[in-house]
Amino acid sequence: MGLFQKILIANRGEIAVRILHTARRMGIKTVGVYASDDVDSLHVKLADEAVLLEGRQLKETYLSQDKLIRLALEKGAQAIHPGYGFLSENAEFAEKVEQAGLIFIGATPEQIRLMGEKTQAIAFVKALRIPVIPSVTGSVSDILSHRDQLEFPLLVKASGGGGGKGMEVVHDLEHLPLALQQAQRQAQQYFGNGELFIEKYLPNARHIEVQLMGDGKGNALHFFERECSVQRRYQKLIEEAPAQSVSPGLKEKLYEAALTIARSTEYRGAGTIEFLVDEEANFYFLEMNTRLQVEHPVTELITGEDLVEWQFRIAAGENFNLQHKDLTMKGHAIELRICAEDPLQKFRPTSGIVGETNFPENVRWDSFLQRGAQLSSNYDSLVGKLIVWGETREDALFKMQESLQKLHLAGLKTNQEFLSELLKLEGFKRNEISTRWAEEQLPKIIKSIKNRAEDWVAVQVLSAYLLHYFYRPIESANVWKAMGYWRMMVQFKIQLGDEWHEIQVEKKENSLQLTWNGRDYDLRNYQFNGSVIEFQLNKKDIAIFISDEDKATIVQLNSKRYQLRSNHVQDQVRLNKLKADRNELKTDRVVADLFGKVIAVLVKPGDVLQKGQNLLVIESMKSEFTIQSPVDAVVKNIHVTKGHLVQDKELLVDLES
Repeated sequence: MGLFQKILIANRGEIAVRILHTARRMGIKTVGVYASDDVDSLHVKLADEAVLLEGRQLKETYLSQDKLIRLALEKGAQAIHPGYGFLSENAEFAEKVEQAGLIFIGATPEQIRLMGEKTQAIAFVKALRIPVIPSVTGSVSDILSHRDQLEFPLLVKASGGGGGKGMEVVHDLEHLPLALQQAQRQAQQYFGNGELFIEKYLPNARHIEVQLMGDGKGNALHFFERECSVQRRYQKLIEEAPAQSVSPGLKEKLYEAALTIARSTEYRGAGTIEFLVDEEANFYFLEMNTRLQVEHPVTELITGEDLVEWQFRIAAGENFNLQHKDLTMKGHAIELRICAEDPLQKFRPTSGIVGETNFPENVRWDSFLQRGAQLSSNYDSLVGKLIVWGETREDALFKMQESLQKLHLAGLKTNQEFLSELLKLEGFKRNEISTRWAEEQLPKIIKSIKNRAEDWVAVQVLSAYLLHYFYRPIESANVWKAMGYWRMMVQFKIQLGDEWHEIQVEKKENSLQLTWNGRDYDLRNYQFNGSVIEFQLNKKDIAIFISDEDKATIVQLNSKRYQLRSNHVQDQVRLNKLKADRNELKTDRVVADLFGKVIAVLVKPGDVLQKGQNLLVIESMKSEFTIQSPVDAVVKNIHVTKGHLVQDKELLVDLES
């Protein structure tokens, strides 16, 4: 058959946008789908047709298999692209798609079943004489029956899925039962399969993966490898291609192992074989993802190949005439995952309405964000991927650091500053990384983020605030409104973080003279362009992003965010009474500091608690957060139940001391 005339994209967010771009370039019409909380997503705007999926629960929208298939048929689509996540590795869905006479743009149902269940996949790969990590499989009781033979530390995993769900390192037998119970609950919730397995934990391993493409007829090709070792809680943060930490000889072994798996299954479509490589250069099969990966752009940048296009062509039945000699690898690519989360609050997911944005030029930015979009707690926290290419790793790293400074997402608190600090570390520059490396650097990075701004940085930030509020031109017929009372003021008091600063301003003929901390600064040549303010301070050129968020001003300089307020600004006035009230807050009410859904209530009225004891578990943006008692107390009232949708600052539990 020829290429598709129309496809339905059974996904959302940045991957839906990514698929749309290739489909449009190839002349394929697209049907996008969206839930009501995704109405402002860019994929809705870009699709040739966009259909609302009625319902409030995921099972009624993006996980509604029958609804998606019915829509594809009604709209005249010939195929469904599942993206990644959601139904992309659901064998039942792939089977239903094919039974309906449609084409599933991905692996076959049999391949998804074989490789999607970890213990089964490991047994299959082991039979191919490919190294696997020693493990024990079964229910909680099955695993505990082997307790005398276990060697710690070990890693607990869910058999039925990945993404870090249910994964935990256990260092001793005492903590194993609780870790198994928690993993089983998550495994059942996310994958519908409570089976677990535990394996030898490799603390200093690297995570290396090989990108594959198979034609479904026994022919397969690898598109080189990626390094994905920089992780937090088993979630990838930074991906690179190629992997410079692996020798050419070891790479060839990884390629051959990956191709052996693909050919033995007559694999169809895009897939990734993931390996762990230990300090002695031993490698072990970890898992196979029978779909496109989040990190696929770095492979595209070093090869010049469009992997989504190859997915389309293979699914449409075209002959896979590409050979490895046709592939060339050039330069180095790095990808950062930009997520809506707060590193200073243990990476809790954040919400917000997208304000003005600025994206760096000459790099790749994959995202679904549009101005005015409201983030939803129903999905993971990934809001975009920043991908750069350079002639060398050093060149790519320099370009990434520059690009990150030019990325601005007003209205959202993200991990951008955290990633910026991560890139600065000598260990990353020297490529001395492992799957535990980022976790080990957390205290150092968090301390750096919290550090008080140095004087030169502080005066730049304060200058931008002054310009934004008191010297930005105002279009008005009223001369006094246009000037404002502040035009005649010479002294300002501004709060930066927790500190108050007094600044004296004297207007000169072509500049402003600032006096702060006993020093004078010359401020001139200021220009305003939306959220960007450019100016010269003591003859240094400065560019700063600025936005108003939640009765404060956020200034972003070199990827770092600073919060400022002033009583000279009407919406930011703070009375002393507010501070007094805050000092009198009691600890007998447990209030949510995030939004999401209650998935477990662990206490009941009358329970006697110790400080730090777990109260309930909230799921937000596909991550789980345990709420703990702030004091020794007795549970008085519980205001939420399992399944309750929690809003930020909502009352959860009343306690009695």
